Amino acid sequence: MVLIYHFEANETFGPSATELLQATEDGRCRLVLSIIGRLEVLVLPKREGRDDLCRRYREVFESFPNLSIFPVDTPVVETASDLRAAHNLRTPDAIHLATALHHGADAFITEDDRHFPEEVDGVPILSIQAALDRSVRSDG
Repeated sequence: MVLIYHFEANETFGPSATELLQATEDGRCRLVLSIIGRLEVLVLPKREGRDDLCRRYREVFESFPNLSIFPVDTPVVETASDLRAAHNLRTPDAIHLATALHHGADAFITEDDRHFPEEVDGVPILSIQAALDRSVRSDG
């Protein structure tokens, strides 16, 4: 997840994640996220007693510009089950992708290419770097 790579200074993906978040903050792109993303980012900091990091994540979820967080509703669940059946995705991955599809994402960003097809319903599955190269950097 982009937020984890950024806040936890991942050596491999952190710089690209930071660039993507900056582009989002500047309004050059928008991010769509399922509410289960909040669950996923809080687990490790809670396990490690990192209240400071939990607080930073909560602040981002509540106030970051151009970041929209959506609940898991019935249409998302139906699409997620279709995605699991067709592509053998794990449940959280299927929910994330279904959320993106239902809310008009132009691309789905993940660094986990082992489980995802290259495209779903015309929405490309991209790495952070590929997403930057495709849209954010080309704008300007």
